[in-house]
Amino acid sequence: MTTHPAYDPGAMLIGRTAVVTGGAAGIGSAIARAFAAHGAQVLVADIDPVGDLEFDATAGGSIASVRCDVRDEAAYPTLVAHRPDILVNNVGHYLRAPHRFATNSPELWQDLHEVNLGHALRLTHAVLPGMADRGHGAIVNLTTVEAHRAMPGHTVYSAYKAALVQFTRSLSAEVGPAGIRVNAIAPDLIESVQVPYDKLVPAEQRSLWPTWSPLGGPGRPEDVAGAALFLASDLSRFVTGSTIHVDGGTHSSGGWVPRESGGWTNRPLNP
Repeated sequence: MTTHPAYDPGAMLIGRTAVVTGGAAGIGSAIARAFAAHGAQVLVADIDPVGDLEFDATAGGSIASVRCDVRDEAAYPTLVAHRPDILVNNVGHYLRAPHRFATNSPELWQDLHEVNLGHALRLTHAVLPGMADRGHGAIVNLTTVEAHRAMPGHTVYSAYKAALVQFTRSLSAEVGPAGIRVNAIAPDLIESVQVPYDKLVPAEQRSLWPTWSPLGGPGRPEDVAGAALFLASDLSRFVTGSTIHVDGGTHSSGGWVPRESGGWTNRPLNP
């Protein structure tokens, strides 16, 4: 019987090259380290300096970095020159505290567009010709659970993240015949630089994690990295146009609830 790679995958990205945006810390860093541990030659693009990202180098992987703003197309020739087989569009941010749509500005909408959608469109557009020439590629877009449910206080952010999901679906149909797969990951309740649950959730509230997510929590950046590794590797060779929810089950089980004091929370103290 022929051995299927899913049964004994070993190092899954040997000989592959990858570009990971926003890989200096948090989820992006975990993805870069997972890819390198599986043999990929990874280039991290981040506006912040990238320190020493430790990983098991047994499989021959590596991590290099370029300090750049991925919203600026001037950085793209360097990233394209890496000849990525894998692109992870990880950069994204809600930019400010919750606020009502009626009181924010078109300037904020444009800033949110650039950091959550515009750069992903442009960078993907830049690397696609090379992937098509080589006859293979895997693109992974990082969206959010709030692309699939309401996010009061961050209406425009969630709208752009939802657009990224639809971009993923539609592009996957276009480029599939060229051997390129396009998928997305929608995290929630993941400990990260932007949402540091270790600081946000006081000790006396941590017993409530089972009420916030069927799997409890919080999730770790490595949980998202595992999904990204699957989508980047041949284990998902017949998967495209899909979104994997790495959220402990919050998308399937619930959403936001109003606070008595005003506003909304997905971490109720009195469920």
